[in-house]
Amino acid sequence: MRWEVAVTKSVGAGAQRFDLDVAFRSDAERLVLFGPSGAGKTMTLKAIAGLVRPDAGRIEMAGTTLFDAEHGIDTPARRRDCGYLFQEYALFPHLTVRQNIAFGLADGWRNPRRDAGGAAVERWLDALELRALADRFPDQLSGGQRQRVALARALAGEPRALLLDEPFAALDEPLRQRLRAELAELQARLSLPILLITHDPADVDAFADDVVHIDAGHAVAAPAAFLEEHPVKSSARNQFVGRIGAVTPGASHDEIELVVAGGQRIVADVARENTARLGLAVGAAAFALVKASSVIVLADAGSPLLSARNQLAGTVVSVQPGAVNAEVEIDAGGLRVVAIVTQASARTLALAPGVAAIAVFSASSVIVGVTT
Repeated sequence: MRWEVAVTKSVGAGAQRFDLDVAFRSDAERLVLFGPSGAGKTMTLKAIAGLVRPDAGRIEMAGTTLFDAEHGIDTPARRRDCGYLFQEYALFPHLTVRQNIAFGLADGWRNPRRDAGGAAVERWLDALELRALADRFPDQLSGGQRQRVALARALAGEPRALLLDEPFAALDEPLRQRLRAELAELQARLSLPILLITHDPADVDAFADDVVHIDAGHAVAAPAAFLEEHPVKSSARNQFVGRIGAVTPGASHDEIELVVAGGQRIVADVARENTARLGLAVGAAAFALVKASSVIVLADAGSPLLSARNQLAGTVVSVQPGAVNAEVEIDAGGLRVVAIVTQASARTLALAPGVAAIAVFSASSVIVGVTT
């Protein structure tokens, strides 16, 4: 589970008292905390980052316990490996773009040199198209440029997750739309878990794999009308729709077989509690989500046998090279599967349009849901 949060925190007194008592669990790569201003979203985000200490509870991220009041665990913010983007970006006005990015990598509070560099700084100057602005100061930048600098600073330390506090609130609408798309593309490219808080439903439409609604300090059930108007989307590149052909019970997990396009069968490993909760039964309309980074490509059918339950034979349709990886699309009997492989692997396997290939992914990498 990527996100497990159950914390309480009280601040203020009397009429000004605010009680946070929020709990949620999600395995989403792009999780959105949604709710009105003053609901407790930012306090929750800061508790996850280690910037606010809860009075009680527990916080776990990707299997690592960051905070546990009962067992005396409180990992310092600097050791939680979270990149944090403040709502107003919190750039240092007396430092250049390059220095602001390098600041997150420096020991202590000494300002980085004007010519600060290193591989991480250079990487994000290029990746976020900031090199031409490297020697400018924040007051010489547009709102979108300041946001990209803040993102570069948050990403330079190679965090395990990125926490974003209302990242589009200070921008005009055309710029919001463009930067939402840029952030979604960046997250898909890096496969980096992101937790974003917002009060804007458009952020949910553009970004959310999962949504936690927070109101008056509590996680609450989403109104049915909201779910109808803002269906959650997924960043997974492979989204297969079909019907459940078989359910094989196990000790704690069930094996779900989904029949999709072309008669292909995809097997998923699903926790027993989720099988019951989602109503996964033979004949039910369902879908399967698989990240491109979870797909392995074999060059031909003569490759060694593998333990992975899903092995879809087909033909390479396209190979799109990127800076480090290549995106490979395979036509497996009418079912299109996208994989992310290193460019070195693409060359070694001689992957090119028309080449016979097999897309391989384990049952544990498949997320299954029901369609309505």
